[in-house]
Amino acid sequence: MQTNTQNNIKNVVILGGGSAGFIEPLESTGLHLIQSAISRLMAFFPNSEFNQVDIDEFNTQSKLEMEQIRDFIILHYKLTDREDIEFWRYCKHMDVPQGVTDKLSLYTSNGRIFRKDNELFDETSWLAVIHGQGAHANAYHPIVDNLPETEIARRLQHIQQVIETSVSTMPMQSNFIQVHCQSDL
Repeated sequence: MQTNTQNNIKNVVILGGGSAGFIEPLESTGLHLIQSAISRLMAFFPNSEFNQVDIDEFNTQSKLEMEQIRDFIILHYKLTDREDIEFWRYCKHMDVPQGVTDKLSLYTSNGRIFRKDNELFDETSWLAVIHGQGAHANAYHPIVDNLPETEIARRLQHIQQVIETSVSTMPMQSNFIQVHCQSDL
């Protein structure tokens, strides 16, 4: 995916969406990029003055945000197990940006994931995709070896309780749809 190198040129600002760079068809990230660009626009250009240093930093931050989101979306396709059609075979074997390679290498080396530069998607989002798509770490952080098994069990039990409590308070899907998504059709 090619991104614009400049989202701000003189007095023209590309806020997001297809003009700034198309990332994924569901458009949730596109909506985020538009809102983020508006916030960045207000921060960098609170009046009618357009200093080159502000324009350059606006462009740098816009490009970085777009590339980080691109990397997260590409990850979903790269880690596929599907090879039933040419599209999925291509995705599985395609070259990916260095950011994707770096995140995967760091994770597979010993399970580490780090969030850089206030990325939109945090560590848990990356973990959900990486692990959920079947990639596994070859090792784990050695600090775990210093925790007593009872402490590990306690922490895992706490996670399980949080999940169970959350699930027990959620409505059934059919009930949610009936209350929030009813249509007259």
